[in-house]
Amino acid sequence: MTNSCQITFEGLNLTRLLNTLNKREISVQIVRRSGKKCTIRVPARRSEQTLAILRERCYNILGIEFFGIPRTVQFVKKHFVLPLFCLILAAVLAILSQRCLKIEVSGDFDERTVCSALNSVGVKIGSNLHTLSLKQVQNALANELDAMYAVVKRSGSVLYVNAAARKEIAPPIDLTQKRDIIATREGVVTAVVCEMGTPLVKAGDVVHEGDVLIEGKRIFNDGTSEDVYALGRVELRLSASGFAEFDGTKSVDEETGRVFKCTGVVLFGKEYKRACPFERYTLDVEETKLFPLNITVRRNVFREITTRRVPAAIEECIDQLKALALSRATENCNFTIVQTVFDATSSGVTATVYGCLQIE
Repeated sequence: MTNSCQITFEGLNLTRLLNTLNKREISVQIVRRSGKKCTIRVPARRSEQTLAILRERCYNILGIEFFGIPRTVQFVKKHFVLPLFCLILAAVLAILSQRCLKIEVSGDFDERTVCSALNSVGVKIGSNLHTLSLKQVQNALANELDAMYAVVKRSGSVLYVNAAARKEIAPPIDLTQKRDIIATREGVVTAVVCEMGTPLVKAGDVVHEGDVLIEGKRIFNDGTSEDVYALGRVELRLSASGFAEFDGTKSVDEETGRVFKCTGVVLFGKEYKRACPFERYTLDVEETKLFPLNITVRRNVFREITTRRVPAAIEECIDQLKALALSRATENCNFTIVQTVFDATSSGVTATVYGCLQIE
């Protein structure tokens, strides 16, 4: 398309106007007329001269539209922010494409341990990937974790890390030595399987930590005995209890009406925002992700809450009492829970958790 300017105007004496443009050597490419309204198209380089003639003859100019290169120039002038934004975006993408924006962890080590080890060898969120040697990082990471091996791969701005722990080989068992199977916890015996040695407990017995369950001794029919390496297993039923007292009231959380609003930005995995002035609060978050920059904008609304005690029946706060009793029961519980039993009375709720332990 040629570089041209389309002008729409109102007025009379169109023929006289066209003759004037022709005398000024202004080529009119298109002429459309509807009543008093008229549209003409002239070369873009003669647009200012044409407009001057129209204004000189008191025509009412309704619209001006450029085509070709002038139209592009006009668009850039009117919307200069858009190309500027595109330019900045391209620059930001070029920079961020060489930065580590995320670390994905798999394998035998947890994410916190691996990220801490990577940080020790100089790799973290925001690190420059352009100068990063993956082989050096793999070797340094394996040494830092004392791992069997570590594999680090890169895809765009993401590092994928897989580390395997060293496999420990159990020392050989010397079956010629005397060995007893001893209780490591207090509990109730539920099953005894003895392959070698003499069982000293049976199902239903209560044992304490340190008690011998299967003695490393073989007794013969003639009453003689010899020391042996005890083999077998003893299953114990373990338990722990916690009590939550009921004082005739319950806790109620209420909003004070005070609200604190702030906007935060999550960049390189860390959120930057103002600190909330409330000690206790509820939080509503609205997130907007800016792709492909991997930036998240969070609008946070904090509502202050306060707690007060109000009179209540035990049925109204039974769930809170159960949760408190269960929390106290599991504070020092280092076994896998397989059953939980609650006992509610007028004075409170008792939670008892049960688990199993197999000793070999």
